[in-house]
Amino acid sequence: MPSALSYPGVYLEELPSGVRTLTGVATSITAFVGYTRMGTPDKAVPITSFSDFERAYGGLDRDSPVSYGVRQFFANGGAQAIIVRVATGYASAAWTFNGGSPAAPVLDVTTASPGAWGNDLRITVDRAAALNPDAQFNLIVSQLQADGVTLVPLETHRNLDMNPSSARYVESVVNNASALVSAKRRGGLTFNQTSFAVSKTVTFPLTATDLVIGGVADGSQAFRLTLAGPAPASMAALVAAVNTAIGTAGLTALLQASESLADGSAGAGCLKLASLTAGESSGVVIAGGAFGGLSGSIHLGLANGGREFTGNAQHRPAEVANLVPPTKGVDGTRAGANEIVGSASGKTGMHALQDVDLFNLLSIPETYDMTDLQAAAVIPAAVDLCEKRRAFYIVDAPAGKNLSNIASWANGVTQSRNAAVYFPAVKLVDPLDELRPRAMAPSGTLAGIYARTDANRGVWKAPAGTDATLNGVLDLAAPLNDLENGQINPKGVNALRNFPAYGRVAWGARTLKGADAQADEYKYVPVRRLALFLEESLYRGTQWVVFEPNDEPLWAQVRLNIGAFMQGLFRQGAFQGKAPREAYFVKCDSETTTQADINLGVLNVVVGFAPLKPAEFVVIKIQQMAGQIQA
Repeated sequence: MPSALSYPGVYLEELPSGVRTLTGVATSITAFVGYTRMGTPDKAVPITSFSDFERAYGGLDRDSPVSYGVRQFFANGGAQAIIVRVATGYASAAWTFNGGSPAAPVLDVTTASPGAWGNDLRITVDRAAALNPDAQFNLIVSQLQADGVTLVPLETHRNLDMNPSSARYVESVVNNASALVSAKRRGGLTFNQTSFAVSKTVTFPLTATDLVIGGVADGSQAFRLTLAGPAPASMAALVAAVNTAIGTAGLTALLQASESLADGSAGAGCLKLASLTAGESSGVVIAGGAFGGLSGSIHLGLANGGREFTGNAQHRPAEVANLVPPTKGVDGTRAGANEIVGSASGKTGMHALQDVDLFNLLSIPETYDMTDLQAAAVIPAAVDLCEKRRAFYIVDAPAGKNLSNIASWANGVTQSRNAAVYFPAVKLVDPLDELRPRAMAPSGTLAGIYARTDANRGVWKAPAGTDATLNGVLDLAAPLNDLENGQINPKGVNALRNFPAYGRVAWGARTLKGADAQADEYKYVPVRRLALFLEESLYRGTQWVVFEPNDEPLWAQVRLNIGAFMQGLFRQGAFQGKAPREAYFVKCDSETTTQADINLGVLNVVVGFAPLKPAEFVVIKIQQMAGQIQA
């Protein structure tokens, strides 16, 4: 009913339908953890193509198994990946720019990510082309091309200012706009009072030696000011004393006349003050208020159409052209098992994925090049992370595993429903080794097949069979026949096979809990991944239920919305059964949520589903028909 019925007539009111559509989450966002040549370490970054990987992480690198895995992922149908770079011994290329007189460091510029790639960058500081040449500067980032001569400008950051209160403050502009470098202003220019720019912290009251100021007006005419009266005891008193001294010395007319020369010519409309004490060269107080104080009193500055020569100009970097980085960048090297695992509290290594909203698959190709002891430190930690995040881990066994020990190794390192292992390794054509074949970890290829199968058929379809071809794979490290396949399949190890006409295919769909002896309900990869998909989708799609009144109207809404979601999956063929009642159920009523639960603030929802199981063994029986013995 409307809140107030005050006049005769018709009232309209919109009523909520109670329908809150649940949307299924993505199923094949793959996280890759390991060494890359470029990129910010210990930071999870999403990409959508191998071109993105080349730009951000340097592309293929012989020391980076992840780079080959990512290429295979996209070649086999992957669409979304997340990269976590893990490296050790890396360094960023860096520049330090001097300013003032005598020269002192005023600005540090560093490449956006570590690596030797930054050694080809060159930086130019240009004052003359800035909008306000007396106080601003342009920062130009160029790259040296392969010929060692040609420079190509990549970024130009214009009209930068050293004043933190400026809208063109160098740190704010560069750090938010640049994909190549970051900037950090050095200490020295101090803003110790709101809107007053000074070269250093001023201690009041000033001493007698501070009361004489020498400088140059209009870029050429020297002058000397003596501050009359007692030593200024505050910033405002200092500004007033300087203004009085300017008038006494007869400089006001000169400075006001220079205002008319505000056409961009050198020295027009500017005032330069030397230091308060002998031997110091940095500027003193130049502006107070927005355009007030000394600058406003003598009608200078941008507010009056001229140039505002403020204290920060004393600390601008000196002009340089195409400066080579004095501090060289270093790519670093592949990290060990401890660095790949990283720290949960520090969010380093694989734990950088804690900051990711969603990932479904995990690949760590570097375990292929580890010893069994090193891999045993990485794989259980990765499994634990996946179980907490409802993700699935495609395990890469260390190189050297053979038919006789792969199953015992796999069952010894982990027995998780959220993981699967494949044997043998794949051989890829290596563009960095004159197209020779190279044995590599198969997880990147398999992650692409998972993504392709999800897109074409759904997460409930096993990523295996004659459709699960291994694109980009030249050969397998060890060919398997049917009998050899039969040795590892019952123990939960998935085979990669080579069949005539079909080529290389994934020929197994069991989790590491899939050994026949365990008889686990999540024996198969598609069943487990479908359950993870349902869990994540329902978790995200029912957040609105929290704090709602816990009674039958809410229960009905929950049944309606979850039921509609499950019905949509049923119509896509995600479950067994001819009718919805055979395929799934959603229960949320007084049987699942008792009065005791309500008193405790608990709402219980039970969702059941009948998963599709892959036809792992196809048995065809053939018999002869007996001849007709009767008419």
